[in-house]
Amino acid sequence: MAAKAKKQNFIQAYFSDFGIRQICDLLMLVGAIVLLVGIFVSEIVITVGLGIYLVASALAIFRAVRVLCSKINHRSPEYKNAIINTVIMSVIFALTLFGFIYALV
Repeated sequence: MAAKAKKQNFIQAYFSDFGIRQICDLLMLVGAIVLLVGIFVSEIVITVGLGIYLVASALAIFRAVRVLCSKINHRSPEYKNAIINTVIMSVIFALTLFGFIYALV
């Protein structure tokens, strides 16, 4: 008899192979929370939140570019998603960089 596959809930499935994707997602979540708290607390907290979000968006761009540089088929959905993610995260990176510099000055 074949052994039954153990079912995993979505949290176990998400963290089963921990890597750059999970680190990037957690950084974005932490950055968003710090930004929300910074609205009510002080500008220093906003600067920290923007810094965290800046690192997270740079990591997401790195992850997407790594997929683009791999030798996968250019018609595959992963390749198309990497192009879309690169464009979106580049815009977010630029806006975050502008906000970070504005908060420092």
